[in-house]
Amino acid sequence: MNNAETPRPDGPRRVIVVGAGPSGLTAARELEGAGHRVTVLEEQDTVAGKCRSLEVEGQAHDLGGHICTNRYERTAQLIDELGVETERTTRYRILDVERRIASRQAMSFLRDPAFRRYRALREREFPYIAEPGLAHSARALARPVTDWLADHRLQSMAASFGPGYTAAGYGYLDDAMPALYFVKYAEMTGLLSPGPELLGHEGSFTVAGGFATLWRRVAAELKDVRCGVRVTSVERHADGVRVLTDSGPLEADDLVLAVPLDRILPALDATAQERDLAGRVRSNAYHTTVATACDLPDNAFYFLTPHTGHRTATGHCVSYHHRYPDSDVRTFYSYGRPEEVATLLRQDIARLGGRLQEVHLHQPWAFMPHFGSDDLRDGALDRLEALQGRSRTCYTGGLPAFELVESTVAHAQDLVRRHFPPAQGTLITQERIKEERTS
Repeated sequence: MNNAETPRPDGPRRVIVVGAGPSGLTAARELEGAGHRVTVLEEQDTVAGKCRSLEVEGQAHDLGGHICTNRYERTAQLIDELGVETERTTRYRILDVERRIASRQAMSFLRDPAFRRYRALREREFPYIAEPGLAHSARALARPVTDWLADHRLQSMAASFGPGYTAAGYGYLDDAMPALYFVKYAEMTGLLSPGPELLGHEGSFTVAGGFATLWRRVAAELKDVRCGVRVTSVERHADGVRVLTDSGPLEADDLVLAVPLDRILPALDATAQERDLAGRVRSNAYHTTVATACDLPDNAFYFLTPHTGHRTATGHCVSYHHRYPDSDVRTFYSYGRPEEVATLLRQDIARLGGRLQEVHLHQPWAFMPHFGSDDLRDGALDRLEALQGRSRTCYTGGLPAFELVESTVAHAQDLVRRHFPPAQGTLITQERIKEERTS
């Protein structure tokens, strides 16, 4: 296997993209727009990855990421280009399980002198934190988040952003998570820096009819997306890439891995560097449960305290979303072992005065691939970025980008633009692609 970066000829490249979540589909769209020939392989029977939606009683319930803020400029542009309808999201509320009291989400940090200290610190030590990728800020933010916040007297930042961070699946702040991921999340909420109004929405928005609608639309415009295909081995050599699947072999010039490195490792002819990095990847055991439950607080996205405060609450429901006022179907989110989550969810609903009636889907995730503090300090993300383009392989998705839709979309677009210049020097516009497909 050739471990050097592959020279890029002027002509179109044949590229295999593994993974049809937001990062893989975005990379494939960008590649086709630059005149390259792309095949997308997805192990599941549908696209969208963690942005899948479940339809219950004619209404779509999103299983994972679907809240867009004013920092979602790349996603908004994609939505606009594809003519996908959007709608305002429900409000956010803090729900005290013990007292059964709902209140507004506190943002005292934005009025605290600590906010000025944070902005000065950002400018001095991690000015590119809101830019695509993570490697540029990893070393500056490698320390465990609780230590980093205490060192810089930013505890009020944890009070304002901690419940949402934990509720979204990124982990508990007291679980030795590196500050990098907490700060990236806070920046992407759009609350720390003013952003433009997007798609006519002053605040957060989402895709009408479920976030999977967007990714199905992206996939529908690509030339070759294959679902239900499992990659069994990858062979990379000087002349190209050979991917063996349970549906037969495929040949290409290059490979884009839009799945976590540790997940594809068993099938990959991995280098020592890839094996080492894969062995350092961590993830969160996170769960989405779509269920009918009555007599609960309605019409909001609720962060449940004290379940979001400490890792000792693992297993309990950390948040739930009630999206449709005329329905008792809700989407619940938890950490922990599957059997523990199922038992505690029923108990948590009962403590809130509600009643669990029917579970429509329980989806476990290996969520938020990340590196620990020591590995970030030792340059794990720098080493991953240094591998981009070598062995005919590029890497995108939550590990190098952060497990957030806008972050993965931006990273995938920038990755393709850096490593796959337009074929024959001419960028094929999306309008021309549409014309070619309809002709």
